[in-house]
Amino acid sequence: MQRAILSAVMTAFLAASAPQPAHAADLTEAYSGRQMIVHVPDHLPPAGARALVVVLHGGLGNAQHIAGGGAESALNMDAVADKAGFVVAYLDGTPVTRRLGGQFLGWNAGGGCCGVPAETGVDDVAYIKGAVDDLAGRYGIDRARVFGMGHSNGAMMTQRLVCETRLYAAAVAISGPLNLDAETCPAAKGARILALHGADDENVPVAGGAGQKGLSRVAYKSEARSRQVMTASGADYQLQIVPGAPHRLADIEAAMEKAEGQTIAEKAARFFGLMPR
Repeated sequence: MQRAILSAVMTAFLAASAPQPAHAADLTEAYSGRQMIVHVPDHLPPAGARALVVVLHGGLGNAQHIAGGGAESALNMDAVADKAGFVVAYLDGTPVTRRLGGQFLGWNAGGGCCGVPAETGVDDVAYIKGAVDDLAGRYGIDRARVFGMGHSNGAMMTQRLVCETRLYAAAVAISGPLNLDAETCPAAKGARILALHGADDENVPVAGGAGQKGLSRVAYKSEARSRQVMTASGADYQLQIVPGAPHRLADIEAAMEKAEGQTIAEKAARFFGLMPR
C-alpha cells in the first residue's frame, strides 16, 4: 500500500512539475550546492532600497513547484512582485526521503519535521541566512526589508527562522505552525507573523496532532500554541483560520479570493507593506 501511495505521489508531482515557460527575469541560481529561483522585476527601487521576499516550498516540493511549476502548489508571487517592485527568491530544501527522487525536498523545521532533513539535522537556518546574505549583496537588498513566507513544512521553517533569528522583518506562514519544542522565542520580539490555516486541514491540523492525510506521521504543534509562544515572546502573531479550506495552497487561495477578493500573494505583499492595503 505504501509503495502505491509513493508511486501516486511521484506521478502527480512529476505531472504538475513539467517544465513551464520561464519569465525573462527568472534566474536559476545556486548557493551552497542548492538551486534557487530568483525573480527580478524590470522596475525596482534603487540598489540598497530593494525588498526581498523569501519563499519556502512545502514537504515533497521544490522551488520550481511553488514558483509556478505546480498548479496546485504554486504561490504565484511573481505577478505581484512585478506590480509592486520587489525581488522574490524561491529556495530549495534537501531530499526529504531516501526512497523518492532528489526533486522531492523538505526542511528541518524542528519537532521531528520533516523526513531526512530532520533525522540528519540539516542546518537549514544557517543555509537560509547565508542565502539571504548572498542575495542581499548581489541584488542591492535593504536588510531591513527582508520578508519570509512558506507553505506547510516551509511555513514551519519560516516560523523557526522568526523564532531563532532576526532575519525577517515580517513573515507569512501558510498551513504550518511553529513546530519547535521551545517555550520561548527571544529573537521574535517585535516580529510580525501572519498565520493562514485552512479550517479543514487534515494534513497539518489547526489543533495539532498527526494528520490523517499526507505521508508524515509527525505530531504537529497547534496554531494556538504557536500564537501563545510567539505572543509571549513579544511578537505580533495574527492567526487567520480560513473556513472550508483544506491543506493545499490552491484551495486556501480559492477560499480567500472568494471571501476577500485577493490572492495569498497580494495579501502577503500588503501585510509586508509592499502594496497599498
